[in-house]
Amino acid sequence: MTAARNGLLLWYEQILPSLLPLAILSNIMVYSNYMQIVTKYLYPLTKRLIPTSRNGCFAFLGGMLFGFPMGSKISADLVREQKISKKEGELLSICFNQLSPVFVSGYLLTSILEMPELIPYSYAALYLPPLLYAALKLKKQKPANEKNSASDSFLEFRIIDAGIMNGFEALTKLGGYIILFSIFAALLSVYNAKYPLLNLICAGLVEVTTGISCLRQSALPAETIYAIALFFASFGGLCGFAQTCSMTNGCSFSKLRYLVCRLCFAGISGLSGYLLFLLFIRG
Repeated sequence: MTAARNGLLLWYEQILPSLLPLAILSNIMVYSNYMQIVTKYLYPLTKRLIPTSRNGCFAFLGGMLFGFPMGSKISADLVREQKISKKEGELLSICFNQLSPVFVSGYLLTSILEMPELIPYSYAALYLPPLLYAALKLKKQKPANEKNSASDSFLEFRIIDAGIMNGFEALTKLGGYIILFSIFAALLSVYNAKYPLLNLICAGLVEVTTGISCLRQSALPAETIYAIALFFASFGGLCGFAQTCSMTNGCSFSKLRYLVCRLCFAGISGLSGYLLFLLFIRG
């Protein structure tokens, strides 16, 4: 009951108010085609950084700024509307479905680890590996024919209503997954109570927020705590994997590829964080 209550409070106090408006707004923009107005000015800037399609740059920006799991949701919505290819949507969902920069800088580094001086290093360690991977993969893809143009933009109340209902449905599912995995993490912590390190690792692999909060009481060296925190943040936990599968349901994205890539990104981020800490903080 305590774990369920904590999961529900996490969803109600943090996830719902931060993600619901973004989910509704992204739904309205995608289904009304007003997204085309944004990408018209956004694409000339982002194509210098990463070679997405014109519509794909919206998923790139949304995943980077709005945070997990909005990146996967926007990519899946664009694939369903045939505005980007399935191959591009799957890649964007894998690479740009990260915890938001606000969460990393505010909650992880300032509130939990109390290491705000590491914010720029953390951004580099977390976001550069998937960015470089996506850039290399997208260069090999042929540009797809993109549907709709800015002149096709329209907005009706049925689109707004559908966007609101879709947003509530998506966030309700997220709440259910958070509660279930919070209970699972609590059960694991009971059985692993005698093994603090194992308990910490299991908690972070199951639910990222729970694992990050456990780092506050850890007696590990600072550089190890920092590296583990970046690993958890990059991977997103099994709860995050389940939420992503829910958001991309019906798009036939490879679940195995998502897990393998995210574990590789997490390993690179954790190792990079460890080396950066020794080099710039301890050094």
